[in-house]
Amino acid sequence: MIEIYCGDGKGKTTASVGLAVRGAGHTIKVIFMQFMKGDSSGEIAVLRKIPCVSVYHTPVFYGFVKNMTDEQKWEMRGHYTRLIEKAYEEIKNVNGEKMIIILDEVIHACNYGLLKEEELLNLIDGCPENIEIVLTGRNPSDELVKRADYISEVKKIKHPFDRGIMAREGIEL
Repeated sequence: MIEIYCGDGKGKTTASVGLAVRGAGHTIKVIFMQFMKGDSSGEIAVLRKIPCVSVYHTPVFYGFVKNMTDEQKWEMRGHYTRLIEKAYEEIKNVNGEKMIIILDEVIHACNYGLLKEEELLNLIDGCPENIEIVLTGRNPSDELVKRADYISEVKKIKHPFDRGIMAREGIEL
């Protein structure tokens, strides 16, 4: 099954982390891959401590795409392609057992051209039925929407950022 958590509200990553915890609680192998974020998000430290959960992210993070140089964008494309390749490796080694693959903020990576959506679609299309794939981010493409079995939208009604309050450690970070 393919799940998408999308929208402009806070909670997409939080929902995917909740699913990771639920799956691990049933001894299901969980692969949690983060795109568009550094490794300092609070959930990463906790997920790494949970048996059955493996966390992957890029070795570098340059912040907002609008502030990246063309060279940094090129470098991120390579890192994100390698994350997708790692997901393929994990799928090959699962041997028919259940597994959850969470690709946090992968939709953003595609929308900003840091990952070819075709690479993501190929992963989804080649995934066996025992694998649950979760995608998060804003504005999924029509192709992603077509392939999804679940789509949950997190809608922003009000957010402190609109008043100039930046992300707070332990709450948004």
